Amino acid sequence: MDRMRPLWSSSSPPSQGERKVLVSRFGAALRELGPANFLYCDGSTLFAHADRRRQSDGSISAPGLWRLARQCPAGGELSAEGLRIASEAGEQEVVLIASVPLSDEGWTPLAEGELLIARQGCVQRTSDPGH
Repeated sequence: MDRMRPLWSSSSPPSQGERKVLVSRFGAALRELGPANFLYCDGSTLFAHADRRRQSDGSISAPGLWRLARQCPAGGELSAEGLRIASEAGEQEVVLIASVPLSDEGWTPLAEGELLIARQGCVQRTSDPGH
């Protein structure tokens, strides 16, 4: 968090690009220490950094995170073990990030070193792995 302080010390919020660079560099530094999957949200933008994780066969490899983006109709619902997301309002877009797929839907693995950026339930961009 200390790395973020200079970025947020001015009177105007930093650009998404500035935040992306900082989170990307932080992820690269963490990957040197071992598997580094994390989520960071600054109140408006969610950053999901994927790396590797211990897989069911005991190996440590990618994918470390998975994503599912969907449009939910009004009154729609997603249920999985230990999770329920329901919408009483109008149609909405959501992006779910998890260490393993939570349902039989078409979850997409994030590559080792990939940084996903989401805002208001929509994927804004992903970075090339390692950048």
